[in-house]
Amino acid sequence: MHPPGRRTATILDRHAAQSRLDTIRSTVADLVASESARLATVLRESGDAVELWDRDARADHHRKQLSRFENAGGGLLFGHLGMRDDAEWYIGRMGLFDPETRDPLLVDWRAPLSRAFYTATPLHPENVSVRSTIGTRGWRVSSVVTEDLAAGGEGSTTGPSALMAAVSHHRTDRMSDIVATIQGEQDRIIRAGLRGALVVQGGPGTGKTAVALHRAAYVLYEHRDRLAREGVLIVGPNPDFLSYISEVLPSLGEDSVVLTSLHTLLPGVIAEGEDDRDVAEVKGRLDLAKAIENAVRRHEIAVRAPYVVTLESEQTVRIESRDLAALRTRMRRSRRSHNEARPVFERLFRELVARMLLSTAGRSVEVEVDQEDVEDFAEELQLDDRIAAAIDELWPIVSPEELVRGLLSDEKVLAACAPMLSDDDRALILRPAAAAWTASDIPLLDEAAALLGEDPRPGMRARARERAEQERELEYAQGVLDLYSDTTTDDDGTRASSVTAEQLAARQRQDDRGTVAERAEGEVGWTYGHVIVDEAQELTPLALRAVLRRCPSRSLTLVGDINQSSAAHGSDWDTLLRPQLRGYTREELTVNYRTPSEVMDLAARVLAHIDPTQTAPTSIRSTGEAPEIVRVPYDAMAAAIAERAEAYLSRSEGTVAVIADAELLPRLRSAVDGLPPGQSERMWFGSPRAAKGLEFDVVVLVEPGWRSERGVAESRELYVALTRATQRLSILHSTPLPPELTP
Repeated sequence: MHPPGRRTATILDRHAAQSRLDTIRSTVADLVASESARLATVLRESGDAVELWDRDARADHHRKQLSRFENAGGGLLFGHLGMRDDAEWYIGRMGLFDPETRDPLLVDWRAPLSRAFYTATPLHPENVSVRSTIGTRGWRVSSVVTEDLAAGGEGSTTGPSALMAAVSHHRTDRMSDIVATIQGEQDRIIRAGLRGALVVQGGPGTGKTAVALHRAAYVLYEHRDRLAREGVLIVGPNPDFLSYISEVLPSLGEDSVVLTSLHTLLPGVIAEGEDDRDVAEVKGRLDLAKAIENAVRRHEIAVRAPYVVTLESEQTVRIESRDLAALRTRMRRSRRSHNEARPVFERLFRELVARMLLSTAGRSVEVEVDQEDVEDFAEELQLDDRIAAAIDELWPIVSPEELVRGLLSDEKVLAACAPMLSDDDRALILRPAAAAWTASDIPLLDEAAALLGEDPRPGMRARARERAEQERELEYAQGVLDLYSDTTTDDDGTRASSVTAEQLAARQRQDDRGTVAERAEGEVGWTYGHVIVDEAQELTPLALRAVLRRCPSRSLTLVGDINQSSAAHGSDWDTLLRPQLRGYTREELTVNYRTPSEVMDLAARVLAHIDPTQTAPTSIRSTGEAPEIVRVPYDAMAAAIAERAEAYLSRSEGTVAVIADAELLPRLRSAVDGLPPGQSERMWFGSPRAAKGLEFDVVVLVEPGWRSERGVAESRELYVALTRATQRLSILHSTPLPPELTP
């Protein structure tokens, strides 16, 4: 018997799901054909210049629509809602309407109507009678898992839980989306408002990264008008991570997001390495921002004695130090960045020289120097190479790379610019000028770029060329309009168009700026409408400053686990964020979908050592297989790894990770020598720091007690390494185990 007033739920079967998927496939094919035809029609259009000015815009629209439909696949459909009022909705990765009836064939997963798919429960059904998760392979339905919510959760289910099936599936070298299995606490975070900073604290396996990516897709959908202009930036911990997540957003229908890591945050600069933890900690302090500022000021009229410049005419000008100091003060009060202030300095310096020369020439008759005469004389001095050399010496154009190299490679310069650091700290960050950039150098370079600004000279030349080109375009456009007005009139004899030559030239000018994402990636000063940082606990204070510089609105999503932080600054979120981010909202993910309970029980002992007040996230699954802890002679370590890797890879399509101290990895890589290519390609080698944010079916953790020092940072790295496995964990050691792992 059903409760009074409750309608009988219609259980979705595979036949009905397949029928809908067939309709979707047919509709998508029709849309591809129609958009192709429309694009071809637009591109064939001909006519006068005035009427065709919008052709490129319309063609671009049809190209985007065509690409959207061509990239659609069977995975478009993944859900179904049967409502108590007999309505039913199919949920998918994009919205789709029947072209003739305009009935919805598919509701976008981000639309408000879809939210009940993720949040409805038997206790709070949200008007849902039945909810079904649809699995597909290509354009064929492979499974339908149905929950009868109106029956209190005791109704029909077909097959295993969709969530359990998803989290138990083997891992690959690419992350997949979780759009079909988003859970309630994840959905709440994904759909949170755009205003302000949101911190998402989540332990291992809680889906932090997936939530961050789905939030990016959601905010672009919900706030398209704003974010389409400004873009969304996602900052990951390392390049491996970016490769791992690269396919998720396109699968969710979004390709307008910039993905980067600290290694590539600054356009034109790529960090090739990592500093040791103590070096990175010093470079990441906010004090270094002041050191960079001091280094910039060393390039701004640094002379203290009178400055003498001899012109090509052999006239000599002696500029007193007080005049130079007054000029420097005037320049700094202008609040322009160093390089962008250069044209102003050039003008003021030439006027100073001109005024002094004119004053000397007229001193005998005591006449006042006329400003117009000064400006005319200063313009003549533009051709004097010795004046140009003096300007280069007093206010040189400096690149961020040049400034930071000079600071970190010169002991005396570093001491003068960073007196707030101890001698030991300065010795730590001192490096050869030719050394490759590291990830912790990038915030220093970014700080320098912000204070220096860009060299204005290429831009000035480009603007001059652009003005000349615009003048040519305007002349051509006027000729077109003159011809058009001679041959085309309305019935009353008036001209058929009121378009001006300026408007026509602007319309015909090619816009080669590209998409928002393309422009943002190449522009140093670009600011975004929203910024998402994954593994945010790894941000140093100076790196956080670089992130905030890219988001003046402070619309941020910071995702991470403070207990996995590898640096001293990450003891808690307030310590990391409050000095620069006054307010933020905090959400917490509490359910571990990835790590089996057997592995998490072991990792929880390490977490207790890190912070006894912390509680590990609750694992929802168990493999029935306890972690393997085996003592192995060091010389036999590679063979032991190969044995375990071959046993798993020969019967599975999953992945195996070997995690060890970076010092040990070169020797351990010989474990793949005897494996077939298909198996060796599914093995990954890296340090705990490099493994952060990644997940693998099997993890072989080697020599966790290799380093004798045992601080909180080392325990956090051990916690990271232990929690990368989704199926099985093996710990191989020849040295004593850390106390937390000792039976």
